[in-house]
Amino acid sequence: MNIVPSYIPGLDDILEGGFNKPSVVLVAGAAGSGKTTFAAESLFNAAKSGETCLFISTLSEPPAMINSYMSRFSFFDQTLYETNKMNIFSITESLLKEGSAAVLEFINRKISLLKPARIVIDPLTVLGDVLKSGRPVTDDERRGFYFDLFTSMKSWNTLVIITGEFVLEDLRKNVVGYLADAIIYLSEETVGMRVERNIHILKMRGQRYISGKHSFDIRDKGIIVFPRLLPQTWAEKPAPSFKVSTGVPGLDKMLKGGILKDDVMLISGTTGTGKTTFGLHFICDGLNRGENALIISLEERPSKLVRNAKTFGMELQPFIAKKMLEALYVSPVLYHPDEQALILKRKIIENNVKRILFDGIENLETSIPDNIERKNYITVLLDLFSSMGATTCVNSEISELFGAVKLTHEALSGAVDTIILLRHVEIEGKMHGVLSILKSRGIEHDTEIREFEITEKGINVKTAMKGYESVLSGSARKTPVDVFKEAFGEKP
Repeated sequence: MNIVPSYIPGLDDILEGGFNKPSVVLVAGAAGSGKTTFAAESLFNAAKSGETCLFISTLSEPPAMINSYMSRFSFFDQTLYETNKMNIFSITESLLKEGSAAVLEFINRKISLLKPARIVIDPLTVLGDVLKSGRPVTDDERRGFYFDLFTSMKSWNTLVIITGEFVLEDLRKNVVGYLADAIIYLSEETVGMRVERNIHILKMRGQRYISGKHSFDIRDKGIIVFPRLLPQTWAEKPAPSFKVSTGVPGLDKMLKGGILKDDVMLISGTTGTGKTTFGLHFICDGLNRGENALIISLEERPSKLVRNAKTFGMELQPFIAKKMLEALYVSPVLYHPDEQALILKRKIIENNVKRILFDGIENLETSIPDNIERKNYITVLLDLFSSMGATTCVNSEISELFGAVKLTHEALSGAVDTIILLRHVEIEGKMHGVLSILKSRGIEHDTEIREFEITEKGINVKTAMKGYESVLSGSARKTPVDVFKEAFGEKP
């Protein structure tokens, strides 16, 4: 027994190499879940690599229709039929009426003649409904046919992929699930405003695999699997003890020099408080020091970020032109978590990214509505950034403008090292911006609430808000001591 590739992009990462050979792999799911595409893609790509392959079609679709449908995908290659690397035939209704013995004899004769390395039977469930002399097949007869067929398949000494329409509950009870060496279940669900396709490995005899739900998509190239983002298992390395600048001198002073390298800083605040501007300062500081950077935005397209940064004296375009900076915009509606994690990981490696700005991360609520799933995803994603040697700034909006405020999202507070809170505060009929450091792991920090302003040269952190209370509620008022002093010119 040896491991052979599945030839489905991304799937071998979950299977830790591919399929056992010989074995029988059942690809199950409801109608339209992608079973036939899965089987055909594996077969065509195997044929391109030099394997002799056989596609056995049952009554559901004749070979001409299968080829017409599969020709839409880039893996389809008509010349593979001409070189006999790809072979296809159909089991007709007349043959099915002759009974199970005739069907098995026909299949075995074809296999003996072609000696294929990889076989697809699509779908198996039609063969289970073999008609004989017009009489419906009983459950015992169907079960007996499956036993005979699987016994034959195991004697072929090859990789056999069979498809079948099963719902998950029925699959666990069906004899086919027991007889198959491996079970791959394809499904789909509605998440927010999009349909998410999922793949589960339910069974894989004799080999390890990554269990649980993984996502996949069907595109021009066929099926692409995106393994679920998992916590990093890399060897522990010493945590850096030196600091990097936030790009805002006043904030660096409050942090006693900046944030620790590879840490994650959260800038949390209400609308218009300057979260993105703080983040751009952080990115520009790194660029000016020769560090490559990546901006991930769920709110603004790159052209707007470049324009808005220029307003505050930060020129991003030259760094984009030199490929030191890449700005990505992904609509929250179209954000596929597992796929995006793979894309970001690849970009960090390829571009040697040292600083990351994730702008508008709270919008992941649209693409990952489940609170626990979203929290786990964000935690693992931010840990991935740190483990790859990148220092990260994350921006998150809080909705309250005045009054009691929820300081951070539950998915973020435990996943970050430093939390900066920005607020609008009303003082004597005028709006002011204030900031406070709520948390900073491993370093001392200023605990005062300071005023800041955004000018044409960027952010300027000013003096502490002394003489006021309830500042973080959004409506500051003078302390009783200061009120008394103003009224009577002396302390009470």
